[in-house]
Amino acid sequence: AMAPEELKADGALSESPALTDRKLIKTVSMEAETEHYDDLVAALEEKLTALGGYTENRRTGSYSKNRRWSDMTIRIPAENLSGFVAHVNESANVVSTSEETVDVTLQYSDTEAKIAALETEQTRLLELLAKAENMADLLTVEARLTDVRTELEQHKSQLRLYDNQVDYATIYLYIDEVQEYTPVEEPTF
Repeated sequence: AMAPEELKADGALSESPALTDRKLIKTVSMEAETEHYDDLVAALEEKLTALGGYTENRRTGSYSKNRRWSDMTIRIPAENLSGFVAHVNESANVVSTSEETVDVTLQYSDTEAKIAALETEQTRLLELLAKAENMADLLTVEARLTDVRTELEQHKSQLRLYDNQVDYATIYLYIDEVQEYTPVEEPTF
């Protein structure tokens, strides 16, 4: 049951901390057509730069002299994703769109907990290292310390990857230059 304070005056849910602290990786795939390839690509690049994004990967080619294509992987701050998608929809004939959101909150929290445990173990190992009285103890502690540091770096690297994927949404955009647009049917129930 919802607590009364979680409801707004109009009956809608308010943003609770549990919802706003989610780690969501957003991905959009779009296929678009244009009759003005150069103008569209220039406008998209301009909008992308204005929104703080960048092109991670681009492949271009042509079917014939008058028919080119471009396959792009775009990274854009997640908060600007809808603005860029709207711009593509306004600037081109979008044939298909798919969106995916992956919630990695649990994996993220689990990785943070592993890091905290490893940092505690590292501290204890350093204390043991300072107290080691013989070569065998010293080598055993150093070996474990090396393993802990390696594992710690791997988990920190995983967190950085999650942060990057959460902060920057990914858009896979395919643009096809056409002489005539493909009719797009309005979605139905």
